[in-house]
Amino acid sequence: MDLIKQAMADPFNNILGLFIYFIAVVGVTVLTLTLLLHVIPNPLSRRLRSAIIGTLTMIVIAIWFLTIK
Repeated sequence: MDLIKQAMADPFNNILGLFIYFIAVVGVTVLTLTLLLHVIPNPLSRRLRSAIIGTLTMIVIAIWFLTIK
């Protein structure tokens, strides 16, 4: 547990901290988009909703890597 706390304290100097924040960002993105597309009544098919979630998640991942680089 101390290792995780140390990694979270200074995430840009170690790979574990980056990985934890990456998983958090992707998780929040997928959860938010899923809830938005589920709560808002829309005539979109399941395939189209999955495509929207996948596309926006890939965009967030690309922005994450450009920010870290």
